Amino acid sequence: MKCNLCSSDKVFVLEFIKPARRVFFRCPQCDLIFVPVSHHLTPEEEVSRYKLHRNTLSNEGYVGMFLEKIAIVHQYCPGVKSVLDYGCGPGPVLAELLKRDGFSCDVYDPFFFPDFPDSSYDLVISTEVFEHLRDRRRELERICKLIKPGGYLAVMTSLHDAVCDFENWWYKNDTTHICFFGSLTFDWLAKEFGFKIVFLDYKNFIILQK
Repeated sequence: MKCNLCSSDKVFVLEFIKPARRVFFRCPQCDLIFVPVSHHLTPEEEVSRYKLHRNTLSNEGYVGMFLEKIAIVHQYCPGVKSVLDYGCGPGPVLAELLKRDGFSCDVYDPFFFPDFPDSSYDLVISTEVFEHLRDRRRELERICKLIKPGGYLAVMTSLHDAVCDFENWWYKNDTTHICFFGSLTFDWLAKEFGFKIVFLDYKNFIILQK
């Protein structure tokens, strides 16, 4: 078994006190935690789960979460005009909020908006997407090519090192969640792909500059 982010062959199985429904591996090199392919849902099963989400502009809590992130983008990403919402899902609420805030925003989602962009952007933002990535390195290479020199990558995903008890962490029990990044994973990612971290809340939001 190798880590398909950093290719380390030193990954090891996490041992839990209570039996787990899935196997979790941890990489000592990039600190990614992931489940093997044998525990992945089929794409059809995955899409059916996403279609159950009720993430709309009428959901005040959902909109409020995005408005908080947009405020952080304003603070830490000066000069951004063009944005790509990478993995926007069936209802691109974030893209609509960004447009209302004066940004130019395109969307991409492998299931719902599958036309891959041929442009480059000042900012690629990806919210609640990284924990679903199957081919992590390939996906990150694609994302990096979409970002202009000096541009930004903003990622919202819950960090595994923000919790004290991974075994009982609710986030890991979502069967569409197949990999879990930590702050050290983003340190590795920044060095590997030529970024610097400009914002990290050590909870669920990270901004990197190319």
